[in-house]
Amino acid sequence: MQKRQQNRSIDWRMVFAVGGVFLFLLVGCDRKKETAKPPPPPSVGIAEVSQETVPIVMEFSGTLKAVKTVDIIPRVSGYINERYFQEGTFVKKGDPLYLIDPRPFKAQLDSYTAQLESDKASLAFCKSEAARYTKLAAQGAASQEKKESAVTKLNETIATIAKDKANIENARLELSFARITAPFSGRIQQTRINVGNLVQEQRDVLTTLIQMDPIYAIFNITREQAYQIQLQKHQGKVLQGKEVKAVLILPDGSDYCHQGKLDFVSFQISPTTDSVLVRAVFPNKKEKGAGFDLIPGQYAPVRLILGEQPDALLIPEPALMESQAGQQVFVVNQENKVESRMVDVGPSYKHQWVIRKGLKKGEKVIVEGVQKVRPGMVVKPETAASQKD
Repeated sequence: MQKRQQNRSIDWRMVFAVGGVFLFLLVGCDRKKETAKPPPPPSVGIAEVSQETVPIVMEFSGTLKAVKTVDIIPRVSGYINERYFQEGTFVKKGDPLYLIDPRPFKAQLDSYTAQLESDKASLAFCKSEAARYTKLAAQGAASQEKKESAVTKLNETIATIAKDKANIENARLELSFARITAPFSGRIQQTRINVGNLVQEQRDVLTTLIQMDPIYAIFNITREQAYQIQLQKHQGKVLQGKEVKAVLILPDGSDYCHQGKLDFVSFQISPTTDSVLVRAVFPNKKEKGAGFDLIPGQYAPVRLILGEQPDALLIPEPALMESQAGQQVFVVNQENKVESRMVDVGPSYKHQWVIRKGLKKGEKVIVEGVQKVRPGMVVKPETAASQKD
């Protein structure tokens, strides 16, 4: 009986002990709740919307095209005796390319030359006869018919000599055509005819010559882009056509070392592409040590510098975000709260975006820490590392 009462008293002591522990823990939790402080606002890197004069630039997809591409076709028929060039090399205007066997043309020239000498000898005799019969006819010693026959023979001989001279000139031309030369400087392509082949005049293509310097860049401007250019032209921001500078972008993304200029602008919009054909011309000279040529047919983006836009608003590229609603930025207001702002974006300039609408000069946009904020949050703005001098 006493042992049971003793066990019950031990049980109550344990209950009170456990309860005290729980009470202590609860009180400790309440104190922690009372002393917990809200987290500090996140730090973000900001940049101010700047304003400056920027070039008006448009970029287009272009293709390079040779100014001249000519198929080399023989002017006379004959067998190819010589080929003077190495395929794929640069040739200068007047350099020999092929030689057609000149012997038939030389023989023809010699024949016409001999005929001329023979006819010249006949001419002297005909002159003498015409003079003699003219004198005799005047004295009544020869008939008028004899006189007219002698004069006619003289005129025929004079005409024959004129024909001989024309034949000689034509034979000289044909002889010169046997030696085929480059009509201009450029790169010679693969030969299509080998030495010993018979070629026909005005028919067989021997090879192709491509002028490399200068070179065209062909591209298209859409109807909307053409309208924007016209609009800015009326506002006095766009230069006249020949004053517009063209920059060619190389495959590695760098700018070509020589600037170009507009060479042709079509005044008709293509109904199939809804665009205007434009052509720019660029020097294509090898830089010393660079060994680089622009190659016809290669893809080459073209950037046109159309003029200048004064007081353009600029933001760093990292500030711009894409959303389903469009392009936007996060702005930090005077209360250090984040605002979402939709913007109308123009071209890029020196790692910045031109903003047409949606921002004002001096407003603060977030460029670092964009991913950790949302509209309405209070933030701690700090000058972004990229904006520090």
